[in-house]
Amino acid sequence: MRKLKIVLAAFISLLPLNGLRILGYRLLGYQIQNARIGFGTIIAVDKVQIDSAKIGPFNVFAGPMKVHIHQGVSIGNRNEFICGYWILRDEYKDYHYSHSLEICDDALITSRHYFDLSGCLTLGERSWIAGIDSQFWTHGAGVKERDIKIGADCYIGSAVRFSPGSSVGDHVIVAMGSVVSSPLPESNALIGGVPAKVLKSNYNWKERDAR
Repeated sequence: MRKLKIVLAAFISLLPLNGLRILGYRLLGYQIQNARIGFGTIIAVDKVQIDSAKIGPFNVFAGPMKVHIHQGVSIGNRNEFICGYWILRDEYKDYHYSHSLEICDDALITSRHYFDLSGCLTLGERSWIAGIDSQFWTHGAGVKERDIKIGADCYIGSAVRFSPGSSVGDHVIVAMGSVVSSPLPESNALIGGVPAKVLKSNYNWKERDAR
């Protein structure tokens, strides 16, 4: 059944019109309303709800996970949202993996990012995952706190890494190349470094005169 779903999803992704792709994914049981799903985007997961969002070409959503993409979300191309089927093995049944993705209203993900979704990842309202080549990991050896949460109105620069259990508050900018390895709950902040820390407080990244 798992392999069949992947094959069907791959076939649906290559249908020539958005309406046909939406219809195909609805036949797989997914809830999709007023959305655009780009050519070559494969969706082969357990459960999907997409509300008035735009998803570009050649993205991959694969694995035993739940996905909720809220209205106004925009996703670029060639992103990977992956949950390994290994989490379903008997030896991991007591690990309580969340295996879910929630992208909140009007959030933006550009292109060529990687999301490990063994745990839960939440991207807050109007937040941006910008640039390319950022990675978000929700599992690791000996890790118990896995979930990643990015608050509202955040900007995540290129080539950023989020470790299992890491998070940032609201109205935060994370500098290019940073490694966020722990919860950083402060809002209105500039965060950067390896490992990342708060570099400036009371920082408004949307204003040129932020200090």
